[in-house]
Amino acid sequence: MSVNEKVNILMVDDQMGKLLSYEAILADLGENLIKAQSGREALEHLLKTDVAVVLLDVSMPELDGYDLADMIRQHPRFQRTPIIFISAVLMSDVDRLKGYERGAVDYISVPVVPQLLRAKVTVFVDLHRKTRQLEALNHELRRLTSSLIAAQDHDDQRQWKHVGVKPRIGRQHRSAEHPAGAGYPRAQAKYRREQI
Repeated sequence: MSVNEKVNILMVDDQMGKLLSYEAILADLGENLIKAQSGREALEHLLKTDVAVVLLDVSMPELDGYDLADMIRQHPRFQRTPIIFISAVLMSDVDRLKGYERGAVDYISVPVVPQLLRAKVTVFVDLHRKTRQLEALNHELRRLTSSLIAAQDHDDQRQWKHVGVKPRIGRQHRSAEHPAGAGYPRAQAKYRREQI
């Protein structure tokens, strides 16, 4: 993922008016804003897209925010997806604890303070983008390491062939007791003795 590539923010609320207000607040971030008016619709979006953060209304009909958060956390792909609960009712410490146990990373109360919502979402968007960039770098590093090992193996085979001795230890069998190339000088010395 490049620095300029947009990430997805999933906003879940059964009231379209609230979704539109969150959209207006977060539009300045320049990210993909995905709206869902039910738990089922949110799950459908999650299965199709990679999401940086989920804004989740606590009180929804049929499937409330707590139950939806539970379902999200049960899927291995979403176990680390940050969930910010949004609640129009005053949350007790017990309610907050219940949310944290279900996977919430933060709470925002209604009426939403635009600057606060933007600041909190920005943190998770940046974290998501950096995580994806790190994953891409690790993948490239593994690819380059494999290419380098293959090139070294090929070079080793040419060197062994040149001296007329088969290598005793393949690269995949080398260990701390047999570091790379450990047998090579002895094989050369043995070869020279045999030639005398």
